[in-house]
Amino acid sequence: MVMIESPLAVLNAKEIASASDRIACIVIATSDLMSQLQARKTHERVALVTSLSMVILAARAYHRSVVDGITNDLNDMQTFEYSCRLGRDLGFDGKSLVHPSQLPYSNDAYTPRPVELQLAKTVIEALKQANAAGRGTVVVDGKLVEHHHIAVAERLLNLSEMIAKLEEGYD
Repeated sequence: MVMIESPLAVLNAKEIASASDRIACIVIATSDLMSQLQARKTHERVALVTSLSMVILAARAYHRSVVDGITNDLNDMQTFEYSCRLGRDLGFDGKSLVHPSQLPYSNDAYTPRPVELQLAKTVIEALKQANAAGRGTVVVDGKLVEHHHIAVAERLLNLSEMIAKLEEGYD
């Protein structure tokens, strides 16, 4: 794992991500970055969105996992929950935590929903059938589905399976 914690590191995220095949994950240290940006904290994380996006782009370009940084206000669970959902929607794989009270919010944001899992299965099967019929695309629920959508659907299903295996270990 490597950590991106400064404006210079964000600007060099591509070089950092590509530095070694041993890098499995990039973590963005948002608290450090906010200080160095001399930015104002907001619920919406406005000051961080560009940096978050740049790090995600670098991570994905080199097939690295990417984890969002901490939210250090332990009394503001609303902002923490928002940051989890924003991170998920931007493409992060997870969120760094500083207190056990944050775990349920992070797990809720990053755990695939049953409706998402069902859609993933539907997408995979529909494109498989379309390919068998000689077509390269298919429409599912009014949306065009192509080959690259399969990787996203399979990732979601794999994530759900990994979570289920972890949870089995806690019973």
